[in-house]
Amino acid sequence: MFGLFKSRKAQEAEEELALLEQQREAEEEKLRAMLPRSERVNSYKEAHVSTDAGYSLRGIVVDHSNSGLRIRFQSYETLPDYVNINVPGLRIRGTARIVWRDHTEFGLELVE
Repeated sequence: MFGLFKSRKAQEAEEELALLEQQREAEEEKLRAMLPRSERVNSYKEAHVSTDAGYSLRGIVVDHSNSGLRIRFQSYETLPDYVNINVPGLRIRGTARIVWRDHTEFGLELVE
């Protein structure tokens, strides 16, 4: 009920923010369409992720490619830009950069 009496400036600001968000999403979609992507292999392997600060957690590798992998966690996680990764089932061990995140899923690029 209180939203009925918003000022005109507040409404215009909300509309402008929504428009900017739509433009950003459209630009990201164009970029994704242009970038080549390695062929992904479906997998369901346990992964151990740790940070330099000592925080560690377990996740599941949903799919992977030569350049990276997608990991799903049980809960919403906040991780730094670089993490240490160990996936014994796929013989992957090393450092990875977080490329994208979506609630409980993360896209990781393997760093050599």
